[in-house]
Amino acid sequence: MPIQIAVADDHSAIRLGMKYVIHEWMPEAVVHFVENMPGLLRLLSAETIDMIVLDINIPGGNNFHMIQMIKDVRENVKILVLSAYEEDVYALRYIDAGADGYLQKDCDDGAIRDALNAIHTGKKYVSNEVKEHLLHDRLNSGAASHDNPIRLLTNRELEVCRLLIDGKGVGEIAKALFIHTSTVGTYKSKIFEKLRVTNVKALTDVFTIHHVDGR
Repeated sequence: MPIQIAVADDHSAIRLGMKYVIHEWMPEAVVHFVENMPGLLRLLSAETIDMIVLDINIPGGNNFHMIQMIKDVRENVKILVLSAYEEDVYALRYIDAGADGYLQKDCDDGAIRDALNAIHTGKKYVSNEVKEHLLHDRLNSGAASHDNPIRLLTNRELEVCRLLIDGKGVGEIAKALFIHTSTVGTYKSKIFEKLRVTNVKALTDVFTIHHVDGR
């Protein structure tokens, strides 16, 4: 029975490009396309999907909890995150959340095929760059966190950062993350304290300096 793969991305060019790479990797694969998180969950309920290539910034997603939402519908599905978010900051967080691999969208076709093959055979996948960062952290007792203070943020704080940088207000963030407005305020204060900023513009500048996509 051919492997069934869902490509979850709201950009048509990415979907078509992924279809090409997937069929080059495994010609008999059946490829499904979805453009948002509700559509992905419906597909998972209707079809026996073996693997998902997931843009974590699809409409209805954009948070770490989306991995668990997927697993709640189809527990054994494999998930390869393909995202614009900086892998140095986000890759291991999403793997800890339950994803099987992480790649940045600017990677080449060979890296995507390597990731698909690794995940298909039951392995986890991160790039060589992430592995080097892990080794650097181990040898330097976590010193890389001081080089990039964004790595000090918790997963939830990162989610709040994305929405703040995207121009969302406290009420909008509370609604998007299903938390109370006072909780958003607490997270915002902790973020500003950790990154030593006093406003959203300065917060955006920190993300830009460290080449991290906060949106």
